[in-house]
Amino acid sequence: MRPCRQSATKMILGFLLHLCHLVSSQYNQYTALVDKIEGTLDRAVKLHRAGQTQEALRTLDEIRQVFRVAVQLEPSEPDAYVAFAQAMLTSNQLNESIEAWESALERINAEKEPAMAQWALGRLRYARYGLVSMKRDALYAHGQGDLLESLKLVEEQLKIYPGFPSRYHDLATIQVMLFHFLEDSTNMTVASFQKSQDSAFHAWKAGLKERGRSKSDCDGRMFYSWKEALGFSRSLISLKPVTFGDESCGQNYCDHGAYVATFRDVGLSGDDGIIVDEKECQLFMASAGLAVDLAKNLQLLEIWGDPPAPHGGPRFRWFDVSQGRAPNHGAWETPMLVKKAASLVQFAGTSYFHIITEVFGRLWLLKEAGILDDPETRLILPKPFGFLAAGFKILTQGMGVSANRLIHWTSGPNDVLLRAETLYYANWELPVEFGKDGGHCPTPPSVLLHVRDALGAGFASAPSATEHLRPALVYIKRKQGEMRSVLHGEADFVQELKTWAPSVALEYITFNGQLKPKATARLFGRARIIVGFHGGALVNMLFSPTTCHVFELGFASPFAGHYRFLALVLGLPWARLPLRPDERGLAGVEASLEDPQGALREIKEAMSPMSTSEASLEAAVWKSPKAEHQEL
Repeated sequence: MRPCRQSATKMILGFLLHLCHLVSSQYNQYTALVDKIEGTLDRAVKLHRAGQTQEALRTLDEIRQVFRVAVQLEPSEPDAYVAFAQAMLTSNQLNESIEAWESALERINAEKEPAMAQWALGRLRYARYGLVSMKRDALYAHGQGDLLESLKLVEEQLKIYPGFPSRYHDLATIQVMLFHFLEDSTNMTVASFQKSQDSAFHAWKAGLKERGRSKSDCDGRMFYSWKEALGFSRSLISLKPVTFGDESCGQNYCDHGAYVATFRDVGLSGDDGIIVDEKECQLFMASAGLAVDLAKNLQLLEIWGDPPAPHGGPRFRWFDVSQGRAPNHGAWETPMLVKKAASLVQFAGTSYFHIITEVFGRLWLLKEAGILDDPETRLILPKPFGFLAAGFKILTQGMGVSANRLIHWTSGPNDVLLRAETLYYANWELPVEFGKDGGHCPTPPSVLLHVRDALGAGFASAPSATEHLRPALVYIKRKQGEMRSVLHGEADFVQELKTWAPSVALEYITFNGQLKPKATARLFGRARIIVGFHGGALVNMLFSPTTCHVFELGFASPFAGHYRFLALVLGLPWARLPLRPDERGLAGVEASLEDPQGALREIKEAMSPMSTSEASLEAAVWKSPKAEHQEL
């Protein structure tokens, strides 16, 4: 019996060995297929980047076929599902990716592999976020789509990733544009801007600790009022008041004056030149305050995001605001070092409205404080062009600010680009609170009026320089394709103005922004009526006499009160010609007046009508249009 028993045992062992070999062979085949999915994905990505779209799509079909074979071999294993889910996520096939991640999670043992399970959950969340993002991008259509539906999708994005700074900023931006459609819009918008900055601030501090740039126990603080920073910050040495007189309040504003702040050992970060003290985790927000998108200016850790791959690595990834366009996710490890500098860099520092009212305001304050008299102090400014170059020349005249003292701030990574042992920055407390009418980047009246006088004298746009030229009705025409560049019914509206203007001894002139600075200042210096869309060209009212009436085709939103506030400060009569709200909000390329005939009546009522003979007699006093344009 024993030989038989031995023979049976051998048979069983042989069978088991054969079975193990089959299982091992099958599993090896399975793992090879998983590897093939990953390798084929690499090939598909290269084809897509090379512009071979059809070939890339055919390669994705290969991945699908390999995946189906793999799951037939090992239907209970998660690896093929994970590889396929990641492949579809990378190639933006998000519905397939979501389904595969869900199947993978059903097969991952969360007790034995918690890191793998958490990572897969994060990838599933990311795929769902991507699906919402694609819908939102299609609806948003660069601001020309359905913003009401886009708003809902941004809110859905934030449900998936609470604490995502950029999405809160997007939410606030859309809320600004949809002011007419939202209840309690202003408070919601201010809250969204605040959440964006608060979440970015926490992610920035986490990044500083990760990079070893701050103290380990650093709590830090954002300072919006630099007066409050006195005594709390080692970086802020002093505030030197510059404007004169006691604090004054006018209609809907209070002028708290302005000052030049002196900082020690700070950096300037991002395109907007945010003033940072990395060691103490402190941010000093200039007057733009909550309007600034910190995620575009600072290095952030994605503390709102998903865990890393289970094979190791840092706890969080860096937020790459450049989406791969900047090396090393935008980190900059070799900033310029300067002993002593004054900065004019700020939020939207190359935008016309902000150049005239804020950048020039800061430059005037630095000049008045004598900061630029020191030949060792370098001046950091946006690269001069057009009005910025002309105004800079006027405001620094006689100061001897040579070219070798200038540092031109250009677009760069979202990190510290310059460090200064001593930094001067001109700033002010807001005359109008953010969220109230005119509270978007307002400059104190005392500063605005000084800038007006300095630029007016430099451009010779005072009444004495234009009194021999015929008064004008200036109609502002925005560039085609820009926001609010198309007015429905414009041809009839403009023809009515052209026909009417001579009856009140005005010359009708279309301004399209192509005149040089001096000619622009002179044209608006003789304007008696200005008509134009809400937009930067309206800031040229700064050169107009107090007899000029400004008619803004605009919006009731307090975040669109730039020119209401400016006209108020300059003492110019101002009126809004209401635009009809639509789902594109303030960002629409096309717009319509609510009441075109009512708008025309309001413009005409601003001037006392003249008889034909009076108009002809008065028109003869001034130069002919041809001579006048030669003068301009």
